[in-house]
Amino acid sequence: MDIRKKLLSAAAALALMLSAAPVQLSAVHGAGQAPSEAISEEIGLVGNLFTVADSGKADHAELQWATTLSAQSYVLYRSTDSSSGFVPVYEGTGTSWTDNDMSVGQTYYYQLRVIGKNSENCSEVKELTPCALPSGLSTYDNQKGSNLVYETSGYKVGDTYYSYSLKKHAGKDDIYLAETTSKDGKWFSNEKNVADSSQNSALASCKIESVHIDYIPAKNKVVVWAHWEKPSGYSDGKALVITGTPGGQFTVHHVYNPLNIQVRDMAIFFDDDGTGYLIAAANKEGQGANATMYIFQMNEDYSDVTRVVKTLFEDQYREFPNLIKKDGYYFLFTSQAAGWYPSSGAYSVTTDIGGKWSDLRSIGNTSTFSSQSGWIVNMQDKNYLMHAYRWLRASDTSGTTLCPLYFDNGFAFYDYCPYFKYNTSTGDLFPVQQGELLSQDKPASSSLAAKSGNSPAKAVDGSYQSSFNAIGDYKKWPFYVQVDLEQVCDLANIQTSWYICKGSEGYYTYTVDGSLDGVNWTQILDHTNKNSEAVTKTYGFNSDMLKGRARYVRLNVKNATLQNNPDNNWYNPQVYEMKIFGTPVSKTETPSPVIDIDFENGTGDLKLSSGASVDGNGSSGKGLRLDGSDSSFAELPAGLLDGCRDYTVSMDIKSDSEGNFFTFAAGKNDEKYVFFRVAKDTFRFAATTDSWRDETVIERDADGTGWHSYTMVFSGAAAKLYIDGKFVSETTETHGQIADMGSGTTCYIGKSYYGDDTCFKGEIDNLKIYKCALTDAEITGSTPEVTVPVEGDVNNDGQCNVADLIAMQSFLLGKDSLAAPMNGDLCRDEVIDVFDMIALRKHLLS
Repeated sequence: MDIRKKLLSAAAALALMLSAAPVQLSAVHGAGQAPSEAISEEIGLVGNLFTVADSGKADHAELQWATTLSAQSYVLYRSTDSSSGFVPVYEGTGTSWTDNDMSVGQTYYYQLRVIGKNSENCSEVKELTPCALPSGLSTYDNQKGSNLVYETSGYKVGDTYYSYSLKKHAGKDDIYLAETTSKDGKWFSNEKNVADSSQNSALASCKIESVHIDYIPAKNKVVVWAHWEKPSGYSDGKALVITGTPGGQFTVHHVYNPLNIQVRDMAIFFDDDGTGYLIAAANKEGQGANATMYIFQMNEDYSDVTRVVKTLFEDQYREFPNLIKKDGYYFLFTSQAAGWYPSSGAYSVTTDIGGKWSDLRSIGNTSTFSSQSGWIVNMQDKNYLMHAYRWLRASDTSGTTLCPLYFDNGFAFYDYCPYFKYNTSTGDLFPVQQGELLSQDKPASSSLAAKSGNSPAKAVDGSYQSSFNAIGDYKKWPFYVQVDLEQVCDLANIQTSWYICKGSEGYYTYTVDGSLDGVNWTQILDHTNKNSEAVTKTYGFNSDMLKGRARYVRLNVKNATLQNNPDNNWYNPQVYEMKIFGTPVSKTETPSPVIDIDFENGTGDLKLSSGASVDGNGSSGKGLRLDGSDSSFAELPAGLLDGCRDYTVSMDIKSDSEGNFFTFAAGKNDEKYVFFRVAKDTFRFAATTDSWRDETVIERDADGTGWHSYTMVFSGAAAKLYIDGKFVSETTETHGQIADMGSGTTCYIGKSYYGDDTCFKGEIDNLKIYKCALTDAEITGSTPEVTVPVEGDVNNDGQCNVADLIAMQSFLLGKDSLAAPMNGDLCRDEVIDVFDMIALRKHLLS
C-alpha cells in the first residue's frame, strides 16, 4: 500500500475519533539561541551565590524564577560571555536550579526562556561571579537558632544612640515604653519610662502584640504602633499609638479602632516622600477577625490615620503583613491566619499603593518552612531576609526562620538554608547548604500509584508548588518516595516540604534509608519517636541532617498525625518537595543482573518444559524456542522477585503469537500478576492485584514478527517500556506490584496465569533480570541531552512519517499511548485531538 492509500485509510477513522477525549499536553522545547532580545518584564529571574559547609568559597548558585505569563516549560541558559556562547543548562517545569559547576573569579551569565502556548519570552540576562568569602562574617543557625549580630543597634541622634521597647512590670499586665541610651550603639543603659498608664489608663491592664517602632530622621520622631487587647481574648482589635522625640517628650495618642475598624496584626511603612501608612489585618463590626487587609494613610505626625487607601484580600483572612519598597515596587508580604501553626506565605505587588495590586503570589514552600512569614530585615539595602516566626517548635530548635530574600521585576523569592553567613554592617549574605543539591530531576519513584501530573518526579522537580500525590483510590499508609541520585554520594541533609491543611495541621513520622545497589538498604534517619518534641512540634517542613553514603535514598513515610484528630489521618499521601544535599563521591557501577542467560552455554536457572527448547535461531546465536503448545514455557526460580518494587526485565523477542497469552509473567495467580506479551503486531503490559478488573496497562503497536529487544523497568508504581534501547512509553499508575503479592511468587517465560490463555509461540534470547530499576542512561548507554523535537514525531523515532499518523490514530481510538505526545500538538491548543491528525495528514501530503 502506498503512502497516499495509507493516509486515506487512516483518515477514514476520523468519525470514530471525534468522540475521543482530548489530552492535555505539557510542551517540551529544545535549545535556542541566547541571549535573546525578546525580553519580558513579566519574568523574574534571580541568582544568589551560596557556600557549601565550610568551604570558604561562594562558588555555587541557586537560580529561581517566576512569571505572570502562561508558561508550559522553561529553558535556562548559561554562558561565560555576556554576548554569546549561551547553552541550555536546564529544561523543565520547575522554578529553580542550582549551578554546581562554577569557578571563583569567573563571571557567569544566565537567561531564562519561558515557553508558552503561542509565544516565547526571555528574562533579562543576570550575572554572578563566585568569590572567596569575605572576612568578618557571622553565622546564623536556622536549625537550632541564634541571634543576628549587629555592630550597633538603636537610632543614632547626634552623638547618642536611642533604643525603645514596650515592656511590662513583673507580675503585672501593664505596658510602658522604655527608652535606653548608648554612646557606642552596643551597650545600652539609663532606662527611662517615657510613656505609660499615667497618660492613658488603658495601659494599666492589657496585652500588646505586633509591635512596630520606627524612627523618622526627617522629623526627628519615634513612632510606635502596636496591637492592643485586654489581658485575655482578642475581641477588641485596637491600636496603641505613641510618638515622641528621642531624649524628649512622648505622648500616648490612642488606644482605639482606627476609623471604627478592628485591627490586629499590623505593620507601619514610610514612603520616600515621608507619607506614613498603617497596614493591618482588619475587619469591620460583624466580620470575622482579620477578614481583610486594610492600608490606612497616617496624618502628618503619624499619630492617627486619615483614610483607608486600599482594602486587599477581602475575606481571605491573611495576617502578619509587612510592606517594603524595592526598585520602585511595593511588596506586601502576608501569611495565612492559622493560629500558632505554620502557614503558606504569599505577597502582592504594585507600583501605586492606592492603585491596582497583583493577585497574591506564592513564595517559599507550603508552610514558610514550618514558620509564619513576618517582617523583613534590610541589610544595608544590599540584601534582605524574611524574618519568619516558629511558634510551635521543639525546645532545641530555632524560634525564628530567616530566609534570604531576593527581588526582580516585581517578583520576590526566598528559600530555606540550614545556615547562612552574613555581616549586617556590610550587607553581605551567603546561604550555607550542607552540600550540592543532588536530587533535583533525578529518577524518582513511589510505592503508590499517581497520575503523571502528580508523579514522584514532581517531588524532585525544583518547584514547591507541584507535588507527588497518590491516586486517592490507592492511597496507603505507610508509603515511600525514592530518588536515584545516579551517583554514589555522601549524604548531609534532607529537606522535606509536606502537605498541611489549615485547621487540620499534621506532623509526619518517617525514616530515611540509603542504598548503594537498590537492593540492600540501611536506615540513616529515624524520625518516628512521638515522645520527641522535634517530631511532634514540627509541621509542614523538616530539615534533617544525614550521615551515610548512598546512591538511592528512600523517604519512608509512616503516618501523619493531625493536631485536631490524632487518631484519624485522612490525608492523601503527598510530598511537595524532597531536597537531598551532599557530596558526590564516585560514579556508579553498572548493576549486575540476577538472571543473565544468552543460551549459548545452557539455560542457567531457567527450567524448560517439554514445549521449550534451545536452538540456533536466537537473535545472536542460540535462543529459546517456545512452540505454542500447552507445555510451551520456561520457569525461573520461585520467589525470585518476592518483595520487589524495583526491578528490570529485558529480553530479545521474535513472536509468532496472537490472541491472549503471556510472554513474561510474575506473580501468584490470575488475580495477582505482572505480565507483558509481544504479539505479531502489538505489545501489551498489565499489572494487578485484583485480576483483570483493575489492571494497569501499557499497550501499543509493535512489530513483533522481527527480532527486537524489549526492556520493562519497574520502579515502585512506575513502569517504563524500552524497545531496542529507546524509551517508548510509561505509566506512573501501577497498582499491581510484586511486593504487594506476598511471598512465593512465580516467574514464567511464555506461560499465562489464566487457564484459557495459550502459551507463547516464538523465540527469546538474551534474558536478563535485575533487582533494581535501570536508568535511562544505563539502558540507552547515553546521557539525556536537550534536543529539538521533530514536529509530528509522536512515536519519538526522530522522524515524522506515516508511522506517526498511524500511532496518532491508534491513540485517538483509545488503543495506545504516544511516546512523545507534545510533538503532535500541531494546532497549538495544548490538546491532542482529531484536528491535529488532520493537520498531520496535510503535513505528510504536502
